[in-house]
Amino acid sequence: MALKGTRTEENLRAAFAAEATGNRRYLYFAQQADIEGMTELADLFRSAAEAETGHAFGHLEFLEQCGDPQTGLPIGTSRKNLRAALMAERDEGETSYPEMARVAREEGQNDIAAWFETLARVETQHASRFERALRDLGETLEDSADTEATSGVASVKGRS
Repeated sequence: MALKGTRTEENLRAAFAAEATGNRRYLYFAQQADIEGMTELADLFRSAAEAETGHAFGHLEFLEQCGDPQTGLPIGTSRKNLRAALMAERDEGETSYPEMARVAREEGQNDIAAWFETLARVETQHASRFERALRDLGETLEDSADTEATSGVASVKGRS
C-alpha cells in the first residue's frame, strides 16, 4: 500500500521532526550539564540524544518513498541526498532565514534579526559547498520554474 498522501505519512513526518528536535535539545541540555559539572546528567542527555537519532532515522527510512520531509525531493542515495540537502540549504539561506530576519526586525527583535541574517549567510555557504560537491559528481544545477521540490526551490538535474 502506498504511503504518500496518507495520515501515516503525516504522522511519520511529525514524529521525525519531534525526534530530530529532541536530539538537538538533549545535546544542548548535555552541554549545560557539562558547564554545571553534572557529568552523569550530561552523559544521560547524550545517550538519550543518540536514541532519538535512531528513532528519527527509522522514521526517515519509511519516508524515503515519499521524499525528503523538508524539500519533497527524492532521497536515499548519496546523489539524491546531496540534491535534497542543497535545495534545503539554498531555501534556508535565500528565503526562510531572510524572511525570519525581516519579521524579527519588524517586531523590534534586532538581536534575533541579526542572528537570522548570520544564519542566512552560513546556510548560503553550505549550499555553495553542496553545489560544488554536486558538480564534482558531474551533476548540474538548473534553476527553473519546473521544480521537483514541493517547497518551490530550484530543481537539480543530472544523473540519479
